[in-house]
Amino acid sequence: MIPKIKTGIAGLDELIGGGLPENTITLIYGPPKTGKSITCYQFLQQAVADDDFCLYIMTDYNLFQLEEKMMQFNWLIHDYFQKEMMYVLDVASGSIGATQKETHTLKTSSPQNPTEIISTVIDDLQYIYQKTQSFRSILDSTTTLFSFNSPILMIRVLKSYTMRMKVAGGTGIITYTQGVADSQIETMLKATVDNIIHLDGKKIEIEAMVGCDSVSADYKITDEGIKII
Repeated sequence: MIPKIKTGIAGLDELIGGGLPENTITLIYGPPKTGKSITCYQFLQQAVADDDFCLYIMTDYNLFQLEEKMMQFNWLIHDYFQKEMMYVLDVASGSIGATQKETHTLKTSSPQNPTEIISTVIDDLQYIYQKTQSFRSILDSTTTLFSFNSPILMIRVLKSYTMRMKVAGGTGIITYTQGVADSQIETMLKATVDNIIHLDGKKIEIEAMVGCDSVSADYKITDEGIKII
């Protein structure tokens, strides 16, 4: 039986047989404002609940903004971060040239320099691997990276990213806004991951999942996050 990692969305876990297959990477994609980032927040909240380590790469918001977004759902991550259970790569601040003091759990990078992002990820993985051989990873989102870089380059970078995450023992999710790149690039993006979940604002569809059939269900976004109806 394939070990599973809870997503933080109880109805989704039931839909896919207990959670995401361990040591796989899942693409969550769809139009804007359909709950992709909220899915990331719930995956992170489950990491807090399970006392799992998490590597979080953010391209559209910084750590302070993430804490604010999480608090809207009454999810608190400050102590979790202070305990050095969460490693953050802040690409959003790098996109506007903002600077902040870096530590081994909080680093910044630029979206225009994906090679540097991968190098920083490797450094973080070394820290994490010293503490655990099983962790969660979140990349929210790839959309910004596609906007700043050649799509073909980003496909190569994402292949490297997913390979390194899996070798290190990570179970991860990455997000992407549908339609940002052309259909050929989107097909190539899907080929870099193990599992594919599509959100359209009303229906969640499991397009591909290791050890799971293609299934779908209705959902809604509530004050407690995404709920499967």
